[in-house]
Amino acid sequence: MVFFTSSAADDGDSGVFIGAMSGLPQSREDCSSEFPPDWADDARMAFLFSAFKENRDVDPTDWDGKMDFWTPLIVDHCRRRGAVCVILHELNESLRRKGSAPLGLGTVLLSMYRNGKVQKESEFAANVDSGWLSWGVGLLLVKPLKWTLSTLLGSGRVPLEESFVVIELVKERAVKLLETYRSSPLADRCLLSFQDVRTLASHVCPDESTLCLALLQLQRDKQVTVSLHEGEKLVKFSQPAQGRVSPVSDVDLGIFQLQRSEKLLGERVEALGKEAEKCREEAKALLSEGKKSQP
Repeated sequence: MVFFTSSAADDGDSGVFIGAMSGLPQSREDCSSEFPPDWADDARMAFLFSAFKENRDVDPTDWDGKMDFWTPLIVDHCRRRGAVCVILHELNESLRRKGSAPLGLGTVLLSMYRNGKVQKESEFAANVDSGWLSWGVGLLLVKPLKWTLSTLLGSGRVPLEESFVVIELVKERAVKLLETYRSSPLADRCLLSFQDVRTLASHVCPDESTLCLALLQLQRDKQVTVSLHEGEKLVKFSQPAQGRVSPVSDVDLGIFQLQRSEKLLGERVEALGKEAEKCREEAKALLSEGKKSQP
């Protein structure tokens, strides 16, 4: 599993790229079509790329204008790339314009954090139940947090490498994940292996970290519960007629094991069929070769 990490990096507004996904280009400055019309206005962007005043009271219009520009842009930038998390250091690189990085994105991210628009991954996963702990997700909680809200507010800086969950986007991904399950051939099975869920949702959650975040959101919404049975990670989804998911029962496990046995038996029968066909073809070839060798 891709575990979420904390970092002690600490450098104000000097960083930004978005991503729960790797392999993104280092700079987006040549992709102006992805940005608002203001992006082409040098004078306007010079203002928006400048640092914030010491506090909002100094110039509310200046402050609010920048916040109103950058906050939705960050969310949309993540959405375009299929990411549900944002990292200040990465965001700085992906939002460069003509070689320059915005100077106020740390302040914007801090405001989003205060307003509940983003949340640290470690905090997002803080209320995991015993099922998640059995999966090993609890490992991400034993690492000492490098900073707290009080220390953050005191320094006015966001750690460069801290990963934040964009709440709006992880909720969107969770809804798509549930819709994907309910419209799939597996919808009549309330209990699935984690591997089956990964395969089913590969187009919705392209990596394991994103999938776990979406499942955590569904757990918060009472639509999913997870467990570990005989070393296998299991996911139980709520059914359309249910308001919330029910705990994994012995009946659920019994049905899951029967379905698993049926699947394995089917795979075995298919493999034996292929082997039998191979033997028949080999026998035909040998018979044909034998006839050719006769005088």
